[in-house]
Parts: sequence; C-alpha cells; structure tokens
Amino acid sequence: MGASGAGKTSLMNALSDRINKTADQKLEGKILFNDQAPLTQKLFGNYAAYVMQDDIIFQYFTVREALIFAARLKLKVEIEE
Repeated sequence: MGASGAGKTSLMNALSDRINKTADQKLEGKILFNDQAPLTQKLFGNYAAYVMQDDIIFQYFTVREALIFAARLKLKVEIEE
C-alpha cells in the first residue's frame, strides 16, 4: 500500500471529495467517474463508501454489529438486526 506519510489518506480524501479547501490551499485536477461524469461527494456516496481513519467503531463490536451501527448512522431507513 505505501509507507506512513506517503499520502494514501490524502488521496482517498481527494477522491471522495472530503477535502475542505481554504484560501491558502489549492487542489487542482479533474476526477471523472467512469471517464464521464465529474466526481462529487454525492456521486461517490451513491456507488462507494470510505471509512476515514478516525472513524469511531467500538472494538468490542462484532463485524455485523459494527456494520449495522455505521449503517444506522448514515442511512435514513431502519436496519434490522
């Protein structure tokens, strides 16, 4: 994958449109979905998910419990266990 500090998280944040740009920062380039549609956070969310490094998921959850917990936070529908 790459060494610590190589920019893996920064790349994922750029691809998922999660970088808040300020006056002293500049992010340039074009990211296209399937070489056609400009990638936005909404479009990315329709087709993919990205759990950031600092996401809080309790270590004592099973995989199923962690996924249900995360889905309930994100989705506007009731998730059955």
